[in-house]
Amino acid sequence: MGYLAAEASEPVASRFIHTLQAKFVPLCHYPRAGAKRDMLAPGLRVTFHRKYAIYFLHRAEDLVIVRVLHGARDIAAIARRGGFTDAERQ
Repeated sequence: MGYLAAEASEPVASRFIHTLQAKFVPLCHYPRAGAKRDMLAPGLRVTFHRKYAIYFLHRAEDLVIVRVLHGARDIAAIARRGGFTDAERQ
């Protein structure tokens, strides 16, 4: 949020966070609706909000948001650098 607030404005960043959080609600009810991304981390799934990919894990009663990344990011390079390794420890 800090980057978006600095580049756009705090109100823009806040609106983005609120719309993003609204996307989490259906994931809590239907976590298997997200596409599997086991090649990045075991149990990892992804869904999309506009130009952003939301990487998450569903653990028992919890939804763990691992990362939210712009769709233009090089996911393979991020994974090679360990960008999803924290997901395995969740």
